[in-house]
Formats: sequence, C-alpha cells, structure tokens
Amino acid sequence: MTNINWDALGAIGEILGSVGVLVSLIYLASQMRHSAAETRDASIHSVMQLAIQFRTESYKGELADIRLKVALNEPLSQLESMKFEGYLSALFELNELVFVQFQKEKLDPEYFEAWERRTRAAMAVPRVNQFWSKTKTGYRGSFVEYIERLMNAGG
Repeated sequence: MTNINWDALGAIGEILGSVGVLVSLIYLASQMRHSAAETRDASIHSVMQLAIQFRTESYKGELADIRLKVALNEPLSQLESMKFEGYLSALFELNELVFVQFQKEKLDPEYFEAWERRTRAAMAVPRVNQFWSKTKTGYRGSFVEYIERLMNAGG
C-alpha cells in the first residue's frame, strides 16, 4: 500500500482552488464587459431620446419663431429674449449631460463626435455665444474648458 503524502494532496487542492478562482474571475470580467456595453447602449439611447425631444420642441410654436428671428439676426422682444435664453439654458444643460456621459466612457465616441460638430455649429451663432459668455460660470469647469476649446477651434 502506498503512503499518502498529505502535503502533496493539500498542494493539489490549493492548485485546483486557484484554478477555480481564476475561472471565476475570467467569467466575472466577461460579465462586467458585457454589462458595460449594455450600460453604454442604454446611455446612448437615453441621450438620443432627450435630444430628439428637445429638438422636436424647439421646432414648435413660439420657440420656432424665436429661433428663426435669431437665425435671421432680427431683434427680439424682452419676452422673446427670455424664452430664447431659457431654451439655451436647457440646451447647455443637455450638452453638459452628454459631455459628462462621454467623460465617464458611457457614450460611443462616434456619437460624441457628431454631437460635438452640432455644438460647434451652435457656438458660431452670435446670440448663443453671447449667452454662453454670460452664463458659463454656472457650469462645471471641465465643461467650460471643453466649450471654450470648441469655440477656439472654430468651424
């Protein structure tokens, strides 16, 4: 009869346990990667829904008339100016949300590049630029730096 070497048996058990832990870690990493992709997709969908709703509202009623006046560089009444500034405030809040989601790597880079082009175009409108100059202190520093970089880069 062969003597059992308990130390060798213990070492084999530890090796098998380590292999089990390694397999579990690999599985967990793959699940996290899958979950991160799902989170990114959900973030993109959520941002797109907000953008679609925002854009739809901006082409309706009085706001559409005000935006047309701004595009034609026509003067606005005080009430129209206030409504346009409310619109711009919401627009910059949405832009900041998109910026933060991208910084957290929750948005697709290609989607963000397209968003950036639209933001750059909006910043070329003088009244948008004036509004930004008045209100930029109300936004996080990294977002302000980002918008300033876009403005300095030009069209």
